Amino acid sequence: MNNKDINEITDKINELPTPDFIVQRIISIASDPQADIKDLQNVIIQSPSLSAKILRLANSAYYALPKRISKLSQAINLLGFKTIRNLALSIFTVEKYFKDTVPNFNSSNFWTHLISTGIAAELLANYLNFLDKEEVFMCGVLHDLGKIVMAHIMPEIFDMIVKVAKHEKVSFWDAEQLLSSYSHEHIGRILFEKWNMPDIVIESASFHDNPFDSQKEETKKILYIVNVANVTVNTYFYGYSGCFNISEIDLKVWNYLGLSYRKYFSYFQEFKDIINQSPEFTNMRQLINEVEVIQDGPIQKGDA
Repeated sequence: MNNKDINEITDKINELPTPDFIVQRIISIASDPQADIKDLQNVIIQSPSLSAKILRLANSAYYALPKRISKLSQAINLLGFKTIRNLALSIFTVEKYFKDTVPNFNSSNFWTHLISTGIAAELLANYLNFLDKEEVFMCGVLHDLGKIVMAHIMPEIFDMIVKVAKHEKVSFWDAEQLLSSYSHEHIGRILFEKWNMPDIVIESASFHDNPFDSQKEETKKILYIVNVANVTVNTYFYGYSGCFNISEIDLKVWNYLGLSYRKYFSYFQEFKDIINQSPEFTNMRQLINEVEVIQDGPIQKGDA
């Protein structure tokens, strides 16, 4: 892309939704080691709608909490600051980027791809004893958001890429190369730089299809985990992300993460089980709409 193209794309991205003050504060507090539960809950309760949605997701089968929770303080204490941050970001993403349909592309299936990649990445982090599993989840959910941004700001090009990928049985990224088109990875980088997101999110968005192009050693393991999760989800949900090839994990990534066929098979089977047991996440748009309907008033501070 030349400078004119980049400037035009950046101008269009600047018109798209950015996390509001509450979500930004949640992200900031989740990164502050000095913050406490009250700091986080006092921000969240400023939005009764967000509070209700977080509680609904916190009670989902995915987290398998021992008992139903009705207070934000319980959710924060049991799930942790970064998991609450991930829920807030996921809710924001669905509400702002998946409310409209995309011609000739199933956006509900694409959301399933994104959230499933977050789940697959977090699960793989557990298998590898990688401690920053919440960061991995966030990167997985956001890694491909550049595609839906492309669908909004340049729908004709996006539609052409999907059609070529389907016809040639290649990945979305390969179709971009065949068309010498814009890159969803570059669009993702511009978007998340605008959001002031951490380097790990920007790197995952920029290099999840080509992890060896990244020059940042400190984000390498998370990037490789997201890459494997993305390949895994594209295998299980064929075509959901606009990819119509049979993906393979690069041997360098495989060896770097210390994977074995036995470990990967066990991981893949567990991933499928989790997905089948987590309809609240894969159908998050429907869940959010239901919460909007049933919510009957603001959450009072005493309820938090």
